[in-house]
Amino acid sequence: MKNKLKVFIATSSFNENPGNFKKEIEIENYEFLKNPLKKKLTNQQLIKYAKDCEYIIAGTENYNKDTINKLSKLKYLFRMGSGVDNVDTNYLKKKKIKFFKSKVTPEIAVAELIVGYVLSFYRNIHEHDKNLKYKIWKKKMGYIFNGKTLGIIGYGKVGKHIHKILKNFGIKILINDKKKINQKNTKLDKLIKNSDIITVNINHTTKQKLLNRQKLNLCKKNCLIINTSRPEVIDNDYLYKLLKKNKILGACMDVFDKEPYYGKFTKLNNVILTPHIGSYSKEIRSAMEQEALKSILYAKK
Repeated sequence: MKNKLKVFIATSSFNENPGNFKKEIEIENYEFLKNPLKKKLTNQQLIKYAKDCEYIIAGTENYNKDTINKLSKLKYLFRMGSGVDNVDTNYLKKKKIKFFKSKVTPEIAVAELIVGYVLSFYRNIHEHDKNLKYKIWKKKMGYIFNGKTLGIIGYGKVGKHIHKILKNFGIKILINDKKKINQKNTKLDKLIKNSDIITVNINHTTKQKLLNRQKLNLCKKNCLIINTSRPEVIDNDYLYKLLKKNKILGACMDVFDKEPYYGKFTKLNNVILTPHIGSYSKEIRSAMEQEALKSILYAKK
């Protein structure tokens, strides 16, 4: 009997059933192994679970030179999601390992989550809901979008979709991107100083934090910071200090240095935390998962 080709699904969650494709190809030639920990894997864990696999459907775990070398059977890597800053694509090419990434992108889901953050935070929806469930009838004054200034850092697909959604809310929008864009490109310091809401939507490409201590000190006292991109782009230790001392209004965070996250931000009342759900909508995830499976199943051997 021919040995099955092993496919490791490294993403923390994956709901599509590979059996859905049984009518299209002889799927019995494949053995699908899911991430047993259901969280972002460390390099050691990734090597442990995927070392015998020819194919990997990757999430945000790190594929550096050392890890790739230890995945000695790897022939094909599919990055499911946006951004490839966690993958050494040049080394994959050198090793003649095929690499593909999602064409389905999550900007709609991520942008809508960001809008949801602001509405929930500004009107204290999460807090009012919690209070009522504990039989506490207490009204807390909120804010409106209208008249505020939104700073969008990173004008890729997510940034553009946020702009599209929010441009009719009666707010002023400032945009900063390191590339030339077809909008007015505001200098980063000016954006930070003048924004009531800052949303960070960039991939992490350098060791330097974009919002470091110096940049965070430029924030207005009523500033709300939103990060759905990468945890490394913000100095989270200093952000925590600002939040704890109420130097800024608050923060909404979907990404963390270590996931699952149960750290110090959970002790603060002026934050909204979510467990990395930016692209986690049924429509987007289903499309991404089907794309990943089809890419693996129809790959030229």
